[in-house]
Amino acid sequence: MILSVVPWSSLTGNTLKDFSLLSDLISTERPVLAVTPPLTTEIDEILKEEDLEQSDTISAKIETISAEPAPAPEVEAASEINGVVAIENYAACESLAKFRAALSQSSERTVRVAVMGDSFIEGDIFTQDLRSMFRESYGGSGIGFSALHSDFPGFRQTVKMKTSGWSLHDIRTMAAKDSLRVLSGDYAVSLENASTTFKSGFAGPWSRTSFVYLATDSATVSVVTETAENAVAVAPSSDVQIITVEGNTASAKISATPGVVALGAYLDTDAGVQVDCMSIRGNSGLPMRKLNKALCDKMRQWVDYDLIILEYGTNAISSGQTDYSGYSQVMARSVERIRSAYPNADILIMGVADRGEKVGTEVYSMPACKSMVNAQRELARKTGAAFWDTRAAMGGDNSVVVWRNRKLVNADYTHLNRDGGRELARLLFNALNQVINE
Repeated sequence: MILSVVPWSSLTGNTLKDFSLLSDLISTERPVLAVTPPLTTEIDEILKEEDLEQSDTISAKIETISAEPAPAPEVEAASEINGVVAIENYAACESLAKFRAALSQSSERTVRVAVMGDSFIEGDIFTQDLRSMFRESYGGSGIGFSALHSDFPGFRQTVKMKTSGWSLHDIRTMAAKDSLRVLSGDYAVSLENASTTFKSGFAGPWSRTSFVYLATDSATVSVVTETAENAVAVAPSSDVQIITVEGNTASAKISATPGVVALGAYLDTDAGVQVDCMSIRGNSGLPMRKLNKALCDKMRQWVDYDLIILEYGTNAISSGQTDYSGYSQVMARSVERIRSAYPNADILIMGVADRGEKVGTEVYSMPACKSMVNAQRELARKTGAAFWDTRAAMGGDNSVVVWRNRKLVNADYTHLNRDGGRELARLLFNALNQVINE
């Protein structure tokens, strides 16, 4: 009873919810709390930075976005075509024109899609099914990109990993002087006896095994598969290098002596569609504004992209907040930085999914989701990107409760399970097909 009278929400900025022992017996109004999430402070600091490390072209585009907080806009209805929540095009040209052109060449080369996001897609959830759906129409094999180290190697079921001897660094916590900021958002440094073994999960075998890296010192790098192996001695160089082994395989081992910076492994084929999962737990998307364009240019000679999907926002919303114009403004810098680093790719922004919060004993949609979706749609308008309203595709208000009842999301009413990932992938794939087949 004592705990019930403590105003936890107001005392903790809504980090802890109010508790009532009698909540089942007493009807309560849903509170709308004016809170300041920790991310707001980060955004304010970013907006005050004098050196944004952006090109003049990017800065000119960003100036069109107001620096003043704006009131939450009215909720805008998502477009639907034949019952499918459609992809909205805010580019000056045809929707996803570069990606559509690339798909016409899928029998001759790898058409590559990057899905960048947070824990919502961690472990290849959602992306594994999107990959499979594309392959049914366009071919391809393997799992595409993988970091050389994972703190949760058993979570991903498309490939089994065993790693040792690597030091992992990610873009959320990099020191300001650390310039190794690539599209995946992380890299690994080889220590003693660094190695990673990949074994095929349910995604099946692949026919091309590649390791992309930098050499900061003289070192030896090797790639060994079931059918072939390749080992090279490398000298220190600022150039991005690659070592590749061709041949069908269901396993591979990549090893390096100290002095190697691992930028990623690519387990795929030389044709068809590849969907690369690039998830970093807790990433808001804002750190991508500091992407190293020069380094990405060097990586593009080996791995380029035709479509980049941005799945962010879950880690930026807070109950009761209605203004995400600051987040949208900084994310615009991230979008433009990614576009300048990968000019051959279309960019698709996924609106935040529906997310639940508990009020008393019931779970409802977090009202902040609507405001974030509106900010992300405006972000797409300002940057000329495509936009897909994920929340509307799920069913809109309180859809997360329905998905939980269908056993498609976890008990946190935020994250998809694998069945939910498959369902969401189907919804997006249908929307993409509408554009592709126009």
